[in-house]
Amino acid sequence: MTKPVIHDNDGHVDDILSTVLLWLAPTVSLQAITVTDGDCFVQQSFEALVKIATFLNMEGAEIGYSEEPVQHPFPDNWRRESYIINELPIFSDNELKPAYQSTRPRKSQVLIGDCLSNSKAPMTLVCTGPLTNVAPVLEERPELRDKVESCVIMGGAIGVQGNVEMPEHDGTAEWNFYADPGSAKRLLDTGVPITLIPLDVTNKVPVTREFILRLDEQAERYRASQLAAKLFSLVKGFNYFFWDTLTAALVIQPELMTFKDQRIDIATSGRSSGRVQTPLFGGRKVRIASSVDVEKFENLVLEILRVK
Repeated sequence: MTKPVIHDNDGHVDDILSTVLLWLAPTVSLQAITVTDGDCFVQQSFEALVKIATFLNMEGAEIGYSEEPVQHPFPDNWRRESYIINELPIFSDNELKPAYQSTRPRKSQVLIGDCLSNSKAPMTLVCTGPLTNVAPVLEERPELRDKVESCVIMGGAIGVQGNVEMPEHDGTAEWNFYADPGSAKRLLDTGVPITLIPLDVTNKVPVTREFILRLDEQAERYRASQLAAKLFSLVKGFNYFFWDTLTAALVIQPELMTFKDQRIDIATSGRSSGRVQTPLFGGRKVRIASSVDVEKFENLVLEILRVK
C-alpha cells in the first residue's frame, strides 16, 4: 500500500529534486505539491514544476502555490535560481506535449486543506521550506489534525551551529525556521506528530563529487537523472548538502535513519529568532533524526532516478 503524501516546499534545487523523488518512489502516492515564496520566486518555481512534470510524463499530483511573504526573506541571489531552473534547455521537448497542468493553480492553503479533508487515510506532510503554507491550515482547521499521520520537516539546528548568516542574527538558527519562525512555532503548538530532520543530520550528507559522477553516468540513459544532473550543476562550487532530498528519502525508506525523542520549542523573536530550544519542561516532544546510513541513502536516490 502506498503512502499518501503532500509535499510543501520552497522551490530551490534540493526542494525540486525532493519532489521528483517523492513522485517517482513506488511506496509513495504524491497527492499535491505546494510552493511557498521562500528560497525561490514562487511563480517561477511553479512554472518549473509544471515543466518538470511534463518533461517526465508524470501523473496525479496537483501543483499549487502561495505568494504570501515570509517574515525573513531568503537572499535574492539564492532565489534567482528559480528563473534559471524555469528556463533549462532540457524543457525544449515540452513544446510538443500538452502542459501537465494548464488550469489556474489553487492557493497552497486551499489545496492542502482539500487534500486532507477528502483523504480516506491519514496523510504525511513533507515540509522542506518555511512552514508558511502548512501552519495556518492546521491552526485554523483543527478538525484536520487527525488527518495528519506525520509532518516530516526539514528544519532546525539543535546540537550544531545554524546556517543563517545575517547581520541581525546570532547564527543559531536554520534558514527554514528563521524565514518564518512564527509559523514553525504555531505548527509545533498544534500537536500534530512531527519528525524533524535538522542540520545535525543533514550536515552528514554533503553532495560529493563521487555522487555527481555516478549521477552523470546514468543521466545518459534516464531523463530523471538528466534533470537531477542539470539541477545540481546550478549549485556546483557551493557547499551544498542533501537537506531536502534526505527528508524525502526518510518518507520513502524510514529505515535509513535512527531517531530520538526530545522536547523542543522555537524562538520567534530577537537575535536567536528561529532557534530550536531544548527545554527540560514545556515545549513539545517530537521525533528527531539523529543518524543516517549515507551509502544506502545515496543508492536509494540513484535507484529512484533510474525509474524514468
